[in-house]
Amino acid sequence: MKRLLLSFVSRWWLSPLCILGCTGVLCGGLLLTLFQQSPTLRLLSAILEVCGAFGIVLFLVLSLVAIVRALVFRRWGNAVLALLAVVLCFFFGRIAIRAVIFGPVFDAMFLDEDHFADDLSIPGEIEIAEPDEATSWFAGKAASGEDPYSAAVTNALAHAGTSDATVSADVPSFARLVRDHRNLLLRYLSAHPGWRVFEEHGFLYATRTMRRGGEWIYPLHGYYSDFSHRTPDGPAEPYQIRVTIGFPNPWWNRNPHPTRLAPGERAVVEVSKGNPGTFESHVIVSAGNACIEILEESSTPERRLTKALLHLLEEELRPLAESPDPETIRDILPSDAVVRGESPDIVLKDGMQGGIYKVRILANPKEPGLVYLKAFEVTTGSPLSETRLPDKSSLRLGWSDDSGELFSGATEITIYEGNWGQYYAARFELWFRPDSGTPERKITEKVYRIQGWQR
Repeated sequence: MKRLLLSFVSRWWLSPLCILGCTGVLCGGLLLTLFQQSPTLRLLSAILEVCGAFGIVLFLVLSLVAIVRALVFRRWGNAVLALLAVVLCFFFGRIAIRAVIFGPVFDAMFLDEDHFADDLSIPGEIEIAEPDEATSWFAGKAASGEDPYSAAVTNALAHAGTSDATVSADVPSFARLVRDHRNLLLRYLSAHPGWRVFEEHGFLYATRTMRRGGEWIYPLHGYYSDFSHRTPDGPAEPYQIRVTIGFPNPWWNRNPHPTRLAPGERAVVEVSKGNPGTFESHVIVSAGNACIEILEESSTPERRLTKALLHLLEEELRPLAESPDPETIRDILPSDAVVRGESPDIVLKDGMQGGIYKVRILANPKEPGLVYLKAFEVTTGSPLSETRLPDKSSLRLGWSDDSGELFSGATEITIYEGNWGQYYAARFELWFRPDSGTPERKITEKVYRIQGWQR
């Protein structure tokens, strides 16, 4: 090792060359931050940034050792060249990093400016709200146990997994409600703030959400993940989880060979390699015209999360299956499912990037149906994300005859018009489409100062 190190520092040009290489690795990690739409890219970006920064520091130290060695042996030319090479590396490295983060190279390669907001101004004569600050994608982590869902995930990961991928689909309450009381089940899920009930491509889905800081957080597509999660007394347990009830189809349709189970059936789940250090599976429990779908990634073949969440769902639905009545729904809903308020509201929070917003809806449509958002630029009336926003913001809320009661739902939206840093006023309208087929109606509206998502 000593001989190898001496051989390395004797070549004055090797360390500066390695510094340039590590700068390139760091820049690559910074560029990937723009595409952090999956845990794999987030993990790869972090690895590249850490390795690049560590390498720069390491080879800088070795460069200084090479300079000192050249001076000791009176190789003045090598010492000067080594020092000059290090200075030039830092000069060009700084230019490269600034170009990636701030400069036109980054803009030209990755950012598509649509010029929508170039000439827009924010009117001063109307009341305009500001989106609240929100947490980043880290809100998707399930370490706090604030609600039964996150507690089930944390507790399951605290036990060492095995190689046995056997799962029992013991969900008789779910099967009974789907068969005999489907509308009552939908009413419960719609009223529960921990379930996001939405419509996509003409089908209904309900995805489980978690609480963070006292609020129900719905991350991108409902995936909760933490690839550095550590249990209180154990090693790191990376995971990713999504739980969805489909009416009647599963939401995820890209896996040609999911493990399909009937209620009460016991079988070995098909497990494959997932993100680094994980095994992934896709389990579908079908019961009549509905199904439970669980996508799991975790560090062992045992489906600890799948088993824990099937058990959680059975425990949650058992009281309603045993006493299928609207009053039972009231008894088993969490305390924050229904709030007292004078009027409906639309609450926007900043998401992980500009133009992406987390939304909380508060309303009481007084009958079953679907609420969704429309948005318009205030000064011109131009519709915003017209083809995507209604579908992506659709929610089914709870309802009652009491106008003073408000039910809540959470979702995430993207406004595509405009660029980062170009703010303009947008009017968000909350619309309701009744199941009865009567005409749609606007429930409320609110104006926000927003920016668009820059592609």
